[in-house]
Amino acid sequence: MDKKTILVVEDEIVIAMDLQATLIDLGHEVPEIITSGEAAVQKALELRPDLVLMDIHLSGAMDGITAAAAITEALDIPVIYLTAYADEDTLKRASFTAPFGYILKPFEARELRANIDIAFYKHSLEKTIKEHRQWLLAVLNSISEGVAASDTSGLIKFMNPVAEALTGWTQTDAVGRSPAEVFRFLDEVTRNLIDSPLLKSLHENHTVYLPENALLLSRQGREIPVADSAAPVYNDQGHLEGAVMVMRDSTEQRYMEAQLEHNALHDALTGLPNRALFLDRLQQAIDRSRRSPEFGFAVMLLDLDRFKSINDTLGHLVGDQLLVAIAPRLQTHLRNIDTVARLGGDEFAVLLEDVTDVAVACRTAERILEDLAPSFMIGNHDLLITASIGIVLSSIPYEQTTDLLRDADIAMYRAKARGRGDYELFDLAMHSQARKLMEREHALHHAIAHDELVVHYQPIVSLATHEVTSLEALVRWQKPDEPLIYPDEFITLAEEMGLITTLDQWVIREACQQLQAWQQLGAGAWVLADSHLARRANSTEPAPTLSINVNLSSNHFAQKNLVETFASILQDTGLSGHHLKLEITESVFIKNAKEAAAMLKQLKQLNVQICLDDFGTGYSSFSYLHQFPIDIVKIDRSFIQDIGTDAEKLAIVRAIVGLCHTLGMAVTAEGIETPQQRDILQDLGCEYGQGYLFAKATDGATITQSLRM
Repeated sequence: MDKKTILVVEDEIVIAMDLQATLIDLGHEVPEIITSGEAAVQKALELRPDLVLMDIHLSGAMDGITAAAAITEALDIPVIYLTAYADEDTLKRASFTAPFGYILKPFEARELRANIDIAFYKHSLEKTIKEHRQWLLAVLNSISEGVAASDTSGLIKFMNPVAEALTGWTQTDAVGRSPAEVFRFLDEVTRNLIDSPLLKSLHENHTVYLPENALLLSRQGREIPVADSAAPVYNDQGHLEGAVMVMRDSTEQRYMEAQLEHNALHDALTGLPNRALFLDRLQQAIDRSRRSPEFGFAVMLLDLDRFKSINDTLGHLVGDQLLVAIAPRLQTHLRNIDTVARLGGDEFAVLLEDVTDVAVACRTAERILEDLAPSFMIGNHDLLITASIGIVLSSIPYEQTTDLLRDADIAMYRAKARGRGDYELFDLAMHSQARKLMEREHALHHAIAHDELVVHYQPIVSLATHEVTSLEALVRWQKPDEPLIYPDEFITLAEEMGLITTLDQWVIREACQQLQAWQQLGAGAWVLADSHLARRANSTEPAPTLSINVNLSSNHFAQKNLVETFASILQDTGLSGHHLKLEITESVFIKNAKEAAAMLKQLKQLNVQICLDDFGTGYSSFSYLHQFPIDIVKIDRSFIQDIGTDAEKLAIVRAIVGLCHTLGMAVTAEGIETPQQRDILQDLGCEYGQGYLFAKATDGATITQSLRM
C-alpha cells in the first residue's frame, strides 16, 4: 500500500506516541499529534491528510465527534474513532458522522492495520460510487427527457429537472408521493385518466408504454402531449428495486406529424384537400349511403374553361395565382360538412354531404358559377373565368369512387360541349351510356387478350399501270359469331384507354409478317381482277416493290422508344424498312411539332416512308408539307367524292397535287368509287388511288388464296 498521511488526534500522550510509532512502522506518515478538537479541525484543513484517527473523548470544548463532523463536512476523508469505552448515546452520536471504523484502546498493531486498510478500501469504493452517482445525476439532469424513479413500494424517490418542469412538481415535493398523484396522464380522445405506467410496470413486471394520444396533466392544469415508457429495475441478484419512467414532450413531434399529414392530404398551391383526401371522404360517403339509404350526397366535378390559354399567354405563375384566388370563391356557399378539393391542374371537385334533393345540388352549382363570374385581378391582369360543372347524385348506386368521378367527368364535358360556363346533371341515360362504355372497354381488353382482332388489307393501285403497289393494313374486331366491328367504333376508345400504341404495334407486326409471307409466293406484279388480287405472272416488266401501309396514332410520339420499337419489329419479321409506309395525321404535329419532326427523321433512317393521311381536313396542313420529311400525301375522301361535279373541290385537288409534286412528294387519293373520279385524278397526275372502285379491304387468308389461284 502507498504511504499515507495519517492525522492522530489523541489527548493521552502515551497512547498517541504509541500510535505514531506503530503507524510509522506500518509505513505511514504521522506528521503531528493533536490533542484537542479545535486544533484537529484546523490541522486537518491545513494538512489535508488521507485519514484521521480521532479519539471520541477529548478534553476541551469540542469533543472528537464534533471535530470529526466538522472535518468530514469540509473534507472528503475517512475518520476512524479511538475509544476505550462509550455509552450508547455517544456511539449513536458518533454513527451520524458515518465513521469508517472503531478501534478500542488499548489496541494491537494487527487490529490497527486491519481497520486502516478497511477504511481506505471502503473510502475508495464510496468515492467511486459517489463519482458515478454524480456523473449519472449530471446525465439525468441534462437530457431532454423527463426521468422519474420509484422504490419498490411505488413511491417517487427521484425526478430530474425536465420531469419537474413538465409536471410542475419539484423533486422535494414529489419524493414520497405516489406517481399517480404527480404524473397524471389523460387520454386525449376519451378524456379518461390513464393508469400510471410507473406503477403498472412495477406491478406487472414488464415495460409499459403510454398510448399515442396521451396527455400529461401538469400541477397547474396544462395539457402536454407526451410519449412515455416505464420499466422495472433489478439489482445484480435479480431482486426488484423499483421502477424508472422516461417521458418526452411530443408537442413538436405531433405538430410535425400533423403538418406532414396535412401536406400529404392537401394541395400545396391552394391549401384545399387534394385528390387523396377527397377520394377518402367520397368513399366514406359511399359506404355510409349503403348502410343508411336515407343518407344522400352529391359530387360536382368542376373544370375551368380555357384555363390553358391563360397559362400559355400569361405564364404559369399567373395561372397558379388565379387558382389560388379561385379556391376561396368555391367555398363561399359550402357548409362545414362539405368538401371542395383540387384534383390537379384546373380541375376541382365538390362533395355535398347529406343531400338528396337534386335542386340543392343544382342551386349550389349555380351559386359557384355566379361566384366565379366577377373578374380576378392577378397582378396587372384583369381576368374573367368561367367553369363547366358535372353533377352526380348518390341516387345512382356506386361501389367505387372512380366510377362516380368518371360519370361526373362525362356530365362535365357535356356541359363544356354545350357552351361552357354551365353545369350538367348526370342522369340515367348517361349512366346507361357509361355502362355500355365500360362494357365496351372490358370487351376490348378481352379482344386484345384473346386474339379477337384481325387485320384486313385494302389495295392501293397505281393509276398509271393499274398494278397494286401497296396494301393498307386495317384492323377489325371479330367477336365470335358476330359481324365485324370497324375501327371507327373502337379506335377512339382504345386511345382513351391507353391501348392504342399496343394495338398499333400489334397491327404493324402482323402486317409485316403477312407481307413477308406473301413475298415468298413468287414473282410477278399484283393486279386486280374483278376486285380480287392476282399475279400478272407473264409480265415482262419487273414487279414494283410491294409495300404495306400501317396507320400510326399520334400517341406513339409521346413514347421515347418509338424508333427502337419499329426497328425491333422489322428485325423480328425480317422485312426491309422500304416495304413499310407509316400513315400519320396532322394531329401528330399539332401536339408537339418539334419532337414529332425529330422522331420522323429517325424513322426515316429505317428506310420507311411517311404518308400524311386525311390531308386537307385540318387547319394548317399546307404548312406541314415543307417542314417535315413526308414522302406521300393522301387526299381525304371528302374532296374526292364530288370531284366530278364540284369545281371548287376539283380546284383544291389540282392545287394539292401540283404543290406535292413541286415539293417532290407522291399523291394518293382515298375513297375512289367511280371510273370518272379515277380518270380525273389520273389526268391531274395523281399517282395512286384507293377505294371501293378497286377493292374493299379483305382478310389475309382470302388474299393468299387468290394469289395461289
